[in-house]
Amino acid sequence: MTKVTHNLGFKVLALFLVVISAVSGFISVSAVILGGESGFYSDNPRSYYDTPWCELTTNQYAQRVLEMYKYDPVQLEQWMASEDTNFGFEIFDVDGNKIRQGKVPESVGLTKDYSFRIYEQYDTNGEWLTYDQPINIQLKAYVESPLTASDDYWLTNQLYEIAFALRMWMLILALISVLVFFASLIYLLCAAGHRGNSEAITPNLQDRIPLEIYFGLVMLLASIPAVGLHAIYPFSNFADIILILATLAYYASLGVAVLMTAATRLKMGKWWRNSITYWFFHIGWKFVAAVFTTFGDAMTALPLTWKVAVAWFLVSCFYFANSYNSGSVFFLNCIIMVLLLSVASQLQKLRKGGEQLANGNLEYKVDTARMFRTFRRHGNNLNSLSKGALIAMEQKIKSERLKTELITNVSHDIKTPLTSIINYVDLLKKEGLTGQAQDYLEVLDRQSRRLKKLTEDLVEASKASTGNISANLLPTDLCELVHQAVAEYEEKLEKSSLEVVISAKEEPVFGMVDGNLTWRILSNLLSNACKYSQTGTRVYVEISKKGSFAMISMKNISREQLNIAPDELMERFVRGDSSRSTEGSGLGLNIARSLVELQKGKFNLSIDGDLFKAFVQFPLAKEPKPIVSQEEEQATEKEDSTEGAKEV
Repeated sequence: MTKVTHNLGFKVLALFLVVISAVSGFISVSAVILGGESGFYSDNPRSYYDTPWCELTTNQYAQRVLEMYKYDPVQLEQWMASEDTNFGFEIFDVDGNKIRQGKVPESVGLTKDYSFRIYEQYDTNGEWLTYDQPINIQLKAYVESPLTASDDYWLTNQLYEIAFALRMWMLILALISVLVFFASLIYLLCAAGHRGNSEAITPNLQDRIPLEIYFGLVMLLASIPAVGLHAIYPFSNFADIILILATLAYYASLGVAVLMTAATRLKMGKWWRNSITYWFFHIGWKFVAAVFTTFGDAMTALPLTWKVAVAWFLVSCFYFANSYNSGSVFFLNCIIMVLLLSVASQLQKLRKGGEQLANGNLEYKVDTARMFRTFRRHGNNLNSLSKGALIAMEQKIKSERLKTELITNVSHDIKTPLTSIINYVDLLKKEGLTGQAQDYLEVLDRQSRRLKKLTEDLVEASKASTGNISANLLPTDLCELVHQAVAEYEEKLEKSSLEVVISAKEEPVFGMVDGNLTWRILSNLLSNACKYSQTGTRVYVEISKKGSFAMISMKNISREQLNIAPDELMERFVRGDSSRSTEGSGLGLNIARSLVELQKGKFNLSIDGDLFKAFVQFPLAKEPKPIVSQEEEQATEKEDSTEGAKEV
C-alpha cells in the first residue's frame, strides 16, 4: 500500500488546501486585526471615519495630491474640478495663505492635516522650479460624509461593513485557515521528494534546476503580478479585489513551490552541489589540484627519468639563448617537461599494476584518481581485470567446495547399503556354499570390500582437502616412523616381490608432524608402491635434512609406462595405469598431498622415465627432552642422597 506521503492525490489536495487557506487566512487575519483596531469585538465599535481603513485611504489620497502638486499641476487642476471623489483638500503656504483648493465637502466625516517640504516643482506654466531653501506647505484633507462618489473610500467602506457584519465568522475563519495552512504545509514538506513506493528521495524538474537560476526565475515570476497590480492601481471596484485575491493565490503557490524544493534538496543532502557557484569553485579547484598533482607526479618521476629531464632542460636553455621569443619558448618547454614527467609517473603506476597482476596479487588496485583520461581508462581496465579474476577464483573455490560436499554426502549414503551387503556376504559364507556359487560369493566379497575402500578414501580425501581433520603437531622421529610403516607393509611388499632400502643418517631426524597423519601418508605411498611397482625391484626410502625442512623421499620403478605429468597424477581419480587394471581408487596421492599441507609441509612428485619419485617435506623440530616418570624421579633423588651420605 502506498504511504500517505507518497500518494499523488493527497499531495494535490494538500497543495489546493494550502493555497486556499493562505489566501483566506491572509484576508481573515487582516480583517480580524483591523476589526480589533476598529472596535468590532467591543461594546462600542468605531465609525468608519475613525478607523484605520479610512485613515489609510486618506493618506494615499494626500500623497497623490502632493505628487500632482509638485510634478503635474495641470492634472491637479483637472482633478480638483472633478466631482468623482469623496476626498477634499486645501493647500496653505507657511504664512497660512491658501495656494490650492480642491473639493471641500459640506459635511465632513474626517479632517486631517499634513506637513510637507518641497525642494523642486513644476508650475502651472510647465516651468521647472528649484528652491535654495525648502518650502514648507500644509495640506488639510477632508472626507465627505456620507460618501457619495464611487472611489477608494466607497470600496473600503463596503469592505468595512462586510467585515463588521461577518466579524465573528472572520475570527473562526482565521483560526481554521491558519490550522489548515500549517497542517497542509507540514504534510507537503514531509511528502516532498517522495514518489510511488520507493523510500528514496526523487527530485522533480524544479529540484534539478541550479539554485541561482531557480531563485532568479522565482524573482522574475514574482515581479510580474506586482507590475500588473501597479498598472491598475488605485483599486476602485470588486473586479480589482478579484485580481488581488488571484495574485495572493499566485504568490502562495510560488512560496509553497520554493519551500518544497528546499525541503527536497535538504533531504537529498549536499544541496549546495546543485549550484553554479559550487560547480565554478569545484572546476577551479579540480584545475588547481590537477596542476599540483601533475607537478607532484613530475617530481616523483624525476629520479627515474632525470636524464630525460636534464636533456630537456639543456635543449630549453639552447632555445632560450637563440630564440627571438626565448622567454616564452623556455617557459613552454618547462611545462612540456613537467607533463612528460607526469606521464612517466603514471606509466610507472600502470606498469607496477601489471606486474602485481602477473605475480598473482589480485588484491592490488591501481590508483587512477589523478591520472590523465587515457591512462585512467587503462588503469580501470586493470582493476576490472583483477576484480574479474577474483570473482572467477571465488567461483572456482565454491565449485570445488560443492564438489567435495557432494562426494562426502554420496559416500556417506553409499556406506549404509554397502555395509549391509558385506554383512550378508559374510553370512552367506557361513552357509557352506559349493561350486560356482562359492566363486560368485568370492567375487561379491572382493568387489564389495573394494567398494568400501573406495568410499572410505573418498571421505578421507574430502576431509583432507577441506581441512576438517585436526592435526596435533609434535616433534617426531621420522626415521622411526618410516621403519614402523615399512614393517607394517612387510607382508604386502614381499607379496609384490619388492625390497625396501632405507637410507638415513645415524642421528635421528625430527619433524614437527602429527604421527597418525604422517603414518597415513607413508601408508598411501607404500600402498602405491605395492600396486604399481615393477616386481622384483627395489623401493628406496631416504630420510634427510634440507635447510629448515626434514625430507622423506621414496623412489620406485613403475610397472606401467608413466606418460602423465606429475601434477596431473596428484589429481583425484587419476591413476598411473591407463588400463585401470589395478585396485587403486586414484585418491592416494591426492590424500597424501592434502595431509602433508595440513601439517604445513610440502608434497612433490617427479617422474624420470619409469622412475617414480615422491618427496615429502616437514618443518624441522628440535629433539624433545626425554619424559621421566615420577617414580624414576624419586629413585634418582634417593640415589643422589645416598651417594652424598657415603661421601660424608
